[in-house]
Amino acid sequence: MLHTRRAVTAMDIAACVATGCGGPAPTATAPAPSASTAAAATAAPTLPGTPGHFDNGEFSFDYPADWPVRSAGYDFQVEYVLAVLGDATWTGEGCRKGAAGSCSDSIVAAPGQVLVKVYRWWGGPFVPCSGENKANETFGSLAVRRLPGPPITWEIRIPGNEFGQNNNIFVSVTTDDPAQLARAEALTASFRWLNPSIAGTCDTFDLPSRS
Repeated sequence: MLHTRRAVTAMDIAACVATGCGGPAPTATAPAPSASTAAAATAAPTLPGTPGHFDNGEFSFDYPADWPVRSAGYDFQVEYVLAVLGDATWTGEGCRKGAAGSCSDSIVAAPGQVLVKVYRWWGGPFVPCSGENKANETFGSLAVRRLPGPPITWEIRIPGNEFGQNNNIFVSVTTDDPAQLARAEALTASFRWLNPSIAGTCDTFDLPSRS
């Protein structure tokens, strides 16, 4: 039998709208977001200043703009971490500023990867002045103390402090790539005190001249 299709008229459309077209309207169900979608929706942390230039009003430094910003600050044991940068595996995602939950902090760098952590040592007992003001490494005009590693760590003392005292700044680098290490050294060399909010405790501090 040959069936023919009748043209749809305006009356048919009106009847369909009025009666629901013979059945309930389908219910749209949004798909559950995948883990990758949820991760993408999480806003990436941002550092004070502009991309590639950290500036919190107290001090500043430059960093490669292509290094991912992993964290913009958190308290961890006796450290206050100011920035975590780089592409190495960092199991500290719960260590972001304002993040809830536990905070684990470990680093695994594959060949060619890097992770740089800039932090302030604020905890622990008070360290009295003892004349410990001799640097063992310099980056341009900045005199620092390199600590035994790994990881490679440089200590930057605040004006009025000696090395090894509370509130100094540390730059910790995990990498096996000389090119990435050179970029971390450039970050350290760019460090500048702007307006230190914490006063040092010793009078023996000899701040290197800066251009």
